[in-house]
Amino acid sequence: MPDLALSFEESYRRPFDVRGLLEFFAARALPDVEAVDPERLLYRRTIDLATVGAETGDRAGPHHAVLQADFGADRHVRVRVRANSERTVGRADRKAISRRVRRLFDLDAEPDAIASSLGGVTELATGGRPVAGVRIPGAWSSFETAVRAVLGQQISVAGARTLAGRLVAALGSELPAALRVDGLERTFPNPGRVASFDLRTIGLPASRARALGDLASQVASGELRFDADPQEVRRRLLAVKGIGPWTVEYVAMRALGDRDAFPASDLGLRKAIDKAEPPGAAELEAIAEAWRPFRAYAAILLWRRAGGG
Repeated sequence: MPDLALSFEESYRRPFDVRGLLEFFAARALPDVEAVDPERLLYRRTIDLATVGAETGDRAGPHHAVLQADFGADRHVRVRVRANSERTVGRADRKAISRRVRRLFDLDAEPDAIASSLGGVTELATGGRPVAGVRIPGAWSSFETAVRAVLGQQISVAGARTLAGRLVAALGSELPAALRVDGLERTFPNPGRVASFDLRTIGLPASRARALGDLASQVASGELRFDADPQEVRRRLLAVKGIGPWTVEYVAMRALGDRDAFPASDLGLRKAIDKAEPPGAAELEAIAEAWRPFRAYAAILLWRRAGGG
């Protein structure tokens, strides 16, 4: 049986629309990697403890584990990590896991500031849910999130999830049998494996396969680091042929923690403003100027209003 490698709690400020956040994750839950239960306020996923301190490192190979986040406690999320016991989890790894959990669930959000900035905006009304409770669905792995953003270009959420599932099935590392629970079977593949794989075999058109391969190659080589200056990350992403402003803004929002990122060209955002006659990207960009510096939260609210989040 796997051992309980870690157990700790992380705090957050209220209000917090945990169910809304988990519903966003559930709609996009990656087969074999994530299991989300918004009703029970639970999130589970596979992780590699050998790489928690760095997005690309392979310290002596994979160290499979399953992370569970339970939001049932008041003002805290209880985090548990189960793993096989052949290696210990050091203090540095514990801190890295804490940082990733806080990023994943946007636990450092400031509800009062969000409410002050966005609370009176009619377009962002959320059917009784307080605007201040919104959170940005973050990233456990910036690379994983960037890959999924590229996979999701110009297709539906369901279509992107299918492609990501094929990628995991082809390249993901299998968990030991003792760790498999709730359909969790594999970890997300590392950049080197994605870079060396023929991505057309999972159903990607050649142009998108090249873009994703180039992205993975740059991350694997260290040329692109998601912990670099955010503007440098944006510049390098945009320089990859086949990656445009929508993808860059989406990655900035979810993987870089940019609370003012805003993918104005997104059709779902534009339809949330006016379903019959959606504004153009430039017009929506102008409207969103009034929502700074919290445009990413506004985007989540608009997606929810349009039924996409």
